[in-house]
Amino acid sequence: MGKPIEHSLSPLIHNASFRAMKLDCVYVAFNVEPSSLADALRSLRALRIQGANLTHPYKTEALRFLDEADHDVLVTRSVNTIKNESGVLKGFNTDGYGALRALIDALGDLNGLRIAVVGAGGAGRSLVYRLSMFDCEVYLLNRTLERAKEFVEGLRKTSKAKLYYAGLDDASSISKADVLVNATPIGMTLPGTPVSPRYLKDQLLVFDMVYDPPKTPLLMEAEKRGIKTLNGLLMLVYQAAEAEKLWLGVEPPLDVMFEVAYRACRERATL
Repeated sequence: MGKPIEHSLSPLIHNASFRAMKLDCVYVAFNVEPSSLADALRSLRALRIQGANLTHPYKTEALRFLDEADHDVLVTRSVNTIKNESGVLKGFNTDGYGALRALIDALGDLNGLRIAVVGAGGAGRSLVYRLSMFDCEVYLLNRTLERAKEFVEGLRKTSKAKLYYAGLDDASSISKADVLVNATPIGMTLPGTPVSPRYLKDQLLVFDMVYDPPKTPLLMEAEKRGIKTLNGLLMLVYQAAEAEKLWLGVEPPLDVMFEVAYRACRERATL
């Protein structure tokens, strides 16, 4: 459920997984108007729909319609996965897990790194929460400084990582980061780059959670400077697999899910 939803690869990925596992399941996308969110979520109970995903702009708004929430959700105030257990709607967040797995695949050990995350929305908070379990430095940058400050100060009490917050124009936080992560829609639904390209220079990796388009303006600017890049496709598949584990208690076929996702991106690139 989201708005817009037409670009989503999730139906392709999940349905390919269900077919590979020979499960009698189907995954469909619903373009939900903001005024209809409450009704849409109530329909999960009425229609006995086993689970759902939420994407922009409903990851925070949906919290008030849930019966229970996982610890990740309570900390980040963001939900992207719902499980319907006999009419009880339970909220989970697999975004942070997916983003973390993508970073580990790309870099290996994250301990000792300095990581700047741009955007204090649901996806950004979810990743920072996961990173807080590592011995690293994390900088949460946001246009509204107070929003980043509130989350960071609340998380510091239990964080293994050193956590900081800053505004989007904080050149020092960006330029000294080993890893820069874009957790905003800029580059997908909004034009431009989330930070000024002139701050990109010594990063090991620039990771954009956006997967459509595969190369956002931020990633293209990083490539010009010889910086390794990663888009949001790995994150998308990993978070989808984690959601299937929650819904169905199965170990999904990651190879099938990745194959479908990469093929769909290649086809879109040729259109």
